[in-house]
Amino acid sequence: MADEIKKTPEEETPDSSKKVDTKEEKLLTQEQFDKALKERLERERNKILKETEAKIKEVQAESERMAKLSAEEKEKELTAKNNEELKAREREIAIRENRLDAKEMFEKAKVPSDLVNYVVTDNKDETLENAETFVKTFNDAVAKAVAEQLKGNPPKDVTVNSTDNKSKKVVTAF
Repeated sequence: MADEIKKTPEEETPDSSKKVDTKEEKLLTQEQFDKALKERLERERNKILKETEAKIKEVQAESERMAKLSAEEKEKELTAKNNEELKAREREIAIRENRLDAKEMFEKAKVPSDLVNYVVTDNKDETLENAETFVKTFNDAVAKAVAEQLKGNPPKDVTVNSTDNKSKKVVTAF
């Protein structure tokens, strides 16, 4: 009988045949980490040095150019530069004022004030015109959407066709 009993190979179960694939995380040694960190810091340091050197050269070139100019030319150039800065500031102030005016108009019309930026320009008349158009269009769109949502069939009166006494009692109870 011992001869008749044969060892059968172990049958694989569905769970044992599947291998769980796990990604091994690459762990760095302290030396590898330090090396990578030093390389990264060195790259950033070189980048910043190049940028500052370029700025220094730009400023030096500008100062040399200004040194070669006569007093009148220097004054004209400084005046032109100041005028440009003044115009930029005036434009920023005008935009800020127009934004406030448009926001006030939006609040009166109960339009979300975060939409103000879509109508603001540096020209006051144009901003107010844009705001009026936007408010009108917004309100029309809201009214149209509300009408669309409210559209439908009116409820049927169940008491008219009902012959059942119980349903009449329930309906009249409310």
